[in-house]
Amino acid sequence: MNPLDPQKNAPPVDPVRPLVEAARAISPILRREADDAERESRLTSATTQALLAAGMFRLATPQRFGGHELSISACVDVLAEMGLACPSSSWVVMVSYGAQQIAASFGDKARFDLWGDSPDVPMCGAFSSAGSTAEPVEGGLLVSGRWSWASACHQAEWGVLGVPLARPDREGSDPGVALLRTSDLVIEKTWDMAGMRGTGSDTLVADGVFVPYHRVRSFSDVLARDDRGDAPLYRVPPGAMTLTAMAPLLGAARAVFRMALETVEGGKPMAMSLHPRLADSPSVQASLADASTLIDSASLHLMRSAQAIDAAAASSTAPTLLDRTRVRMDVGHASTCLREAVQLLLTVSGAGSFARTKAIQRYWRDLETATRHPTLNPGLAREMYGRALVGDERPVSPMV
Repeated sequence: MNPLDPQKNAPPVDPVRPLVEAARAISPILRREADDAERESRLTSATTQALLAAGMFRLATPQRFGGHELSISACVDVLAEMGLACPSSSWVVMVSYGAQQIAASFGDKARFDLWGDSPDVPMCGAFSSAGSTAEPVEGGLLVSGRWSWASACHQAEWGVLGVPLARPDREGSDPGVALLRTSDLVIEKTWDMAGMRGTGSDTLVADGVFVPYHRVRSFSDVLARDDRGDAPLYRVPPGAMTLTAMAPLLGAARAVFRMALETVEGGKPMAMSLHPRLADSPSVQASLADASTLIDSASLHLMRSAQAIDAAAASSTAPTLLDRTRVRMDVGHASTCLREAVQLLLTVSGAGSFARTKAIQRYWRDLETATRHPTLNPGLAREMYGRALVGDERPVSPMV
């Protein structure tokens, strides 16, 4: 074989760069539609169509069905790029990615139900089984219930929803998850928040929906991830998937930094001071340096954990409890870093940043709301990691 063959010596194809570029290409649409999404408390149809056309709803679809089967670290890059334009859009894609990753564990029959016709299948997930019932009938379950905080439900064609599964002895039940078509469900408008309004995280309602057994799994099986045996992505434990929830917020913080820097570089004077420009103020310079470093710190911690989880999944090595709790600690630490960075940047930009016509305050509200998500709780993360560091294996949360 010719050693100078250009195909033989070509660099490996980067699967991430085209998707980052695709996210960047649709960013003008996401940015333009963001205010309407906020007013409507859901993504607009133009945004949804742009996300579909860019392949953002096939990020975790198995490759054998035409999907991207994107790794955690690669997904963080793509979601962060989208978060620069619209954190709500990025969050919706993130939720769909996580739901697809779980759904792929349901076996081939369920996979064909989901992706047999198309790899572009938006999904949502709500894993609490409280307030739902699942009555065993021939061939499956009759599911009824309500699932609140169902981000992406307006775009989703399928939902991964928590259901109670009766124990063999009929004495009580254990948590389970089921795949339901959203066309069989009703969306009840309950989402009216200060931030992340465009996620449309309303309540899903089911009334006696039949779910065959091949679309039902116990939650303990999902957590164990011991029966997958195929692509690395589908061996990642659910607790580690919380890494992707920080990616839209990393993008949001980077966007705030850009807007603050534009204000500073625009020559705005520093009110109540003798500095003719913000850029001349040592305190402004220090705040920008601190904010930039905090955002970099968040990114470095997230990518450290994402790459470690990807490597473990690729080698079929189960992450230890210490490994998994460190992921949660990195996520919680990143959450704190981004909040602190944006606070500094808003102070640099001044009170005018809070005008309702300014995009910067929407990013701030989105970040302040989303970082309060239970999976991003820095206090809980410290508990998990601290216990693991001293060898205390008592569980603090089921999602580790």
